[in-house]
Amino acid sequence: MKQILRSVSFHKYNAREALMFRTLIIKALNMLLVITCTTLFSTITFAQDQGSEVKVKPVEFKSAEIRRTVIGNLRAYQRSDVASQESGLVVKADRREGQVVKKGDILAELDSRKLKLEVEQADHDVQIKLAVIQQRKAELATYQEELNRRTKSQELAVGAVSKEAIRRAKMVLTVAESAQKAAESDYKLASAYLSLLKVRQDDTVIRAPFDGNIVKKHAETGEWVNPGGPIVTLISSGAIEAVFEVSENFSMQRLQSLKTITVNLKERNIQVESKNIKVIPDVDPRSRRYILIAVLKPKNHFFAPGMTVTATIPTNEEGDYLVIPTDSVMRDSGGEFAYKIGKGSDGNSVAVPVSLRVHFAIDDGLCIESSDLRKGDLIVVEGNERLRPMSPVTILKANKT
Repeated sequence: MKQILRSVSFHKYNAREALMFRTLIIKALNMLLVITCTTLFSTITFAQDQGSEVKVKPVEFKSAEIRRTVIGNLRAYQRSDVASQESGLVVKADRREGQVVKKGDILAELDSRKLKLEVEQADHDVQIKLAVIQQRKAELATYQEELNRRTKSQELAVGAVSKEAIRRAKMVLTVAESAQKAAESDYKLASAYLSLLKVRQDDTVIRAPFDGNIVKKHAETGEWVNPGGPIVTLISSGAIEAVFEVSENFSMQRLQSLKTITVNLKERNIQVESKNIKVIPDVDPRSRRYILIAVLKPKNHFFAPGMTVTATIPTNEEGDYLVIPTDSVMRDSGGEFAYKIGKGSDGNSVAVPVSLRVHFAIDDGLCIESSDLRKGDLIVVEGNERLRPMSPVTILKANKT
């Protein structure tokens, strides 16, 4: 009994020590956590006090050629309802909408069995006409020899051959010459008809006239088509045209002098420059507008006919604008804005967001309108993507060149 009590007391003593040991470990971990958080908070506070490093440039006030934004649409550089030149039954039309084709690819085939038989028949007729020509040539050569023989005999012995015989020999030769010409004419006519049939036979295979995409299919296998009946609608791939209606108030002479134009697809924030610009000098009497066309080569961008695009067009007039660097402008759900350098309550530099409206771009920046900016204000051009409103900043000095 004493041994049992002693064993129980021993186990109670070990449990008490374990509980005390665990309590000490928990207290040590809590202390370590407090020290870590304090150090981290101090580091963050120190970093915030230091502020984000940014580069700035002053806002300028310049006179620039006024540009106006015009709206246009994209259209295919080439668009064609590819039609059949022959009537017939469609025996093959495997191409579908959305497929990409190359120039010369087969779009559809018509039943050409009858034409094939006509070609064989015409080819046989050509061979017959060719044989007749050879026969006429041989006859002509014989009649020519006969005339030469009689003429020579007459020269050797006067009266050996009568003049009537020589006249008849000449007449026969003339008839033979005419027969040869007629045979040659028949041969050319038969050859032309054979060529026509071969062209018609080739036309039963409808091919793509240029590289492009099939956007609509008009004929299916088993249908009958007539000459001029559309098979597919094809739009060209690669280059695409941006078409703008420009007010007659714009200077046509100024537009015709343009070397480049930048076309914007705002929904995707895509800009493509075009050096191929055409102005159609024909004003619509109802809209009082004429057409400006810019040919684009989108390369890696996806442009489709019908998309809305914009461009800024010079007006040949001057205006005064605030000018800021392109890199300073940012966008969010509220529109376009930039950060200018202001003073916080502690007197240190802070980033102050200012709303603005971009009118157009010039060579060295953007012409803007903003009630919150003045000439000489410092505006952030590098490091602005890390800023928050009123966050402290450290201005980096520009490298001297």
